[in-house]
Amino acid sequence: MEITLKGDTLLGLDSYDDLGFNSEEELELEISKLIKIRPEFENNLN
Repeated sequence: MEITLKGDTLLGLDSYDDLGFNSEEELELEISKLIKIRPEFENNLN
């Protein structure tokens, strides 16, 4: 079996600008917002 890599099928190789961010820090900030535990669920953990 041969694996062919094409530009339109690769994941994770786009630049931050292509993804709509100015820097890695800006991307990480947005990711942290997405994975933050919502307060209503945080209360159930305690």
